[in-house]
Amino acid sequence: MTALRVVATLAFTLIVSQFYRTAVSPIAPEVMRDLSLTPEQLGLVTSAFFITFAAMQIPVGMMLDRFGPRRTVSGLLLFAVLGALQFAHARDFGGILAGQLLLGLGCSGVYMGGLVAAARWFPADRFATIAAFIVAFSNMGTLLSATPLLAAVEAIGWRDTYTWLAVITGGLAALVLLSVRDAPADHPFHARRREGLREVLAGTAAVFRDRRLLLLLPMAFVSYPAMLVVRALWAGPYLADVHGLDGTARGDVILYMSMAVVAGILFYGPLDRRFDTRKWVVVAGTVVTVGLLTALALLPEAPLWLAAALLVAFILCTSHYVLIVPHGKAFFPERLVGRTVTAVNLVVFVGVAALQSATGILVGAFPEAAGGGAPEIAYRAVFAFLALCMIVALALYLRSEDVKPSEEKNRALQAD
Repeated sequence: MTALRVVATLAFTLIVSQFYRTAVSPIAPEVMRDLSLTPEQLGLVTSAFFITFAAMQIPVGMMLDRFGPRRTVSGLLLFAVLGALQFAHARDFGGILAGQLLLGLGCSGVYMGGLVAAARWFPADRFATIAAFIVAFSNMGTLLSATPLLAAVEAIGWRDTYTWLAVITGGLAALVLLSVRDAPADHPFHARRREGLREVLAGTAAVFRDRRLLLLLPMAFVSYPAMLVVRALWAGPYLADVHGLDGTARGDVILYMSMAVVAGILFYGPLDRRFDTRKWVVVAGTVVTVGLLTALALLPEAPLWLAAALLVAFILCTSHYVLIVPHGKAFFPERLVGRTVTAVNLVVFVGVAALQSATGILVGAFPEAAGGGAPEIAYRAVFAFLALCMIVALALYLRSEDVKPSEEKNRALQAD
């Protein structure tokens, strides 16, 4: 019961992190209007969350290995409280940028804290399945950032909505502090000698020097970031500019996309044990994803039903990203689990920040459409750019080493 309580608490807390990282896209037209933001500034605002999130991954990994998820996650969430309040009271580009930076800092330890807890509370071969559960459950935050968020914004405005979110985030920080336990009583984490700074840094360097991990990182840089660039940044403006949808209508489409995230994660999570491979499941998912992005890029003036279907299918297939962190974790011993998963996650969120900024520049390079907003060709260019990025990442990932879940399980049993 304790294992389930620990993982469920962190998964529940991750809801708010998932909400914050995807909330800007649905309300982007309102925020851009109220603060007079350009497309380039919107790209920077959304990427700001991921810039601080990424910058914190190495320190977070060190803290998780040394102090455990309980203190690390609860302490960092206090910065998210400050970020939500700053976002709510922003009056210009600089103010809302500062809010996003603080939100990224505050949420930087939640997902990784959940994965470290899962690695310590459950058998190694079930890690991907538990990780998929954590992400799938936490995507309630993604669902809430679609139609429910827009309904709240229409009722009380986006500023008051973020003020209430600050209150909720503070309550979750207290919940983590009271409910989470870092590892089972007999786990080596409790008996392990605390590493000094030099040892912590040496372990981190060992993770980043490993060639097996380096070949995996390009896929981490592209897979989840491509999905998030579409879901959290450009889906809202695309549906508004190209298909003329109002807030509620585009929220409905984004809600279906959010549901596809959950369905895709739950679909991919157990496949590594079913087929005894992670690498080839990711390869298959990437090939289909590239095809869907290519269709979105090449089809001119696609009807709404087709565009929406392709967007939902793209999100569903790109959910293979849930197997990439377990793939990287399998290369290293348990004592490095925090630094390993955060190393992969660092690259993921550097990718998010880079792709969001790059696509913001790409969209801004096109002249404004006659009715305002970006023209259709700008969004098709974004889809083509993401497809190209995935092709390059796949070419490198094909050279990576596969670690079968059965082998990982046997290795853990021998260690015990």
